[in-house]
Amino acid sequence: MVSWSMSGPDPAVLWLRVQGWIRHAAEDERIARGCLGFDPPSLGGAAFHCQQAAEKLLKGFLVRAGTDFRKTHDLDALGQSVAAVFPSTAPLLSPLRQWTTWNVAYRYPGETELEPEPSTEELTRALELVAQLTAVLRGLGPP
Repeated sequence: MVSWSMSGPDPAVLWLRVQGWIRHAAEDERIARGCLGFDPPSLGGAAFHCQQAAEKLLKGFLVRAGTDFRKTHDLDALGQSVAAVFPSTAPLLSPLRQWTTWNVAYRYPGETELEPEPSTEELTRALELVAQLTAVLRGLGPP
């Protein structure tokens, strides 16, 4: 629960919520890296967890901005909302559009034929982008 004052939510409480999103994103990033380390790598598993990490980071940006968001997995919609508040993030957010399908594409029978798995190289770049987004969000600090 967020504590409100006349000027809005308590900055310390808000920042604790942001840190929660960062922690959960870090766990997805860790799992994605683990999936890439399997022999053979679990590319679909890594893609799913990259999508999840990005989604949680975008929601963390929106919490930091004090912006409400609906329950969604659409990284394009979330990214547009983040870019509206933090325009300098736009170059980092553009590649996320294609990741939205990673949320379900490799999790259910019949879906993988519709969406080819990303390569190890694509997933390595995705993890680098997740790390960059994490650094930017952490760098914002408390409001």
